Amino acid sequence: MTPNSHLYFDHYQSIDTELEPYAIGGYSSVRKVYEWDPLPASLTNEEQKHILGAQANVWTEYIATFKHVQYMVLPRLAALCEVQWSKPEQKNYFNFLKRIPNLVGIYKLNNYNYARHLFDVSADFTSNPKDRSVDVKLLTLDKAPIHYTLDGSEPTPSSAVYSDILKIKQNAQLRAVVFRGQEASRILKDEILFSKSTLKPIKALQPLNEKYMFNGITTLVDGLHGNKNYKTGRWIAVYGNDMNALIDLEKSTTIQEVAISVCVDKGAWVFDERSLSIETSVDGVTYKRVAMENYPPMKKDDANGVIAHKLSFSPVEARYVKVMIGSEQFLPDWHSGKGSKGFLFVDEITIN
Repeated sequence: MTPNSHLYFDHYQSIDTELEPYAIGGYSSVRKVYEWDPLPASLTNEEQKHILGAQANVWTEYIATFKHVQYMVLPRLAALCEVQWSKPEQKNYFNFLKRIPNLVGIYKLNNYNYARHLFDVSADFTSNPKDRSVDVKLLTLDKAPIHYTLDGSEPTPSSAVYSDILKIKQNAQLRAVVFRGQEASRILKDEILFSKSTLKPIKALQPLNEKYMFNGITTLVDGLHGNKNYKTGRWIAVYGNDMNALIDLEKSTTIQEVAISVCVDKGAWVFDERSLSIETSVDGVTYKRVAMENYPPMKKDDANGVIAHKLSFSPVEARYVKVMIGSEQFLPDWHSGKGSKGFLFVDEITIN
């Protein structure tokens, strides 16, 4: 068993890809590797008998040196080892982390080039509609003090020390770092942006793609924005159908702008949207279209990356907002998958 969702070690292992060596794409963190189950409950006992083990793949078309190979493998390989020799009920990611410093001692002794992400600050983001906040939990491998700022400035040893969950209720540029002696970890950088749709109830009106639904339709209103890597969990996808969503602003609200972002990776059959339509309602029964725009099909030489789309319109009063995003349902003739269904990856819907 070697699913590319978890065990392709040529994939990025950090969401912050700008600080990483160049990789083919994807996202498989140490934690994601460790939490993989080679004997999924969806298989019967008879089917599970045919699974002999697991392996990791490292394709090297984007890897030029053996030191780079080491970086991509270590310590993800240690996580996979425990997956294979541990019973599922005995696996514990945080206990695994306690063993990492001793393992790193071996890496250093042998002059291995290992990835150091586990010594950085990690963050768990949780939507909290009840408190109208994005709750942020900061973690370190060794419980070292975490210094952070929320205004985008670089944290120093005199910056605030993290002690409990941060309840973010307005725009924030989070930066967090750990100082161990004279050495500082890499700075965690993330941004939380609020709009009138942030943390509001949302419903999918078309099916999401199960492989890439991550945290589901609420991903579109969680205040977090994805980067050019569509596998980080910040994006959700549809495949062969449109992405339509209904947002309840919970009270009559004046709005005049709706914006979304689309992630494009043409080689992976991930294309830009073909249309964007906005309908509003005050009662949830009668809707009126307030804006619509069609977009041309992508050309072979169009760039990959994050594409922003925004529709502005005359101010209207609305409680309910339908956002309908048309997909490239059939790939164009110039593409190797011509005629096949295409993916549409969408992130934050912002309403102002």
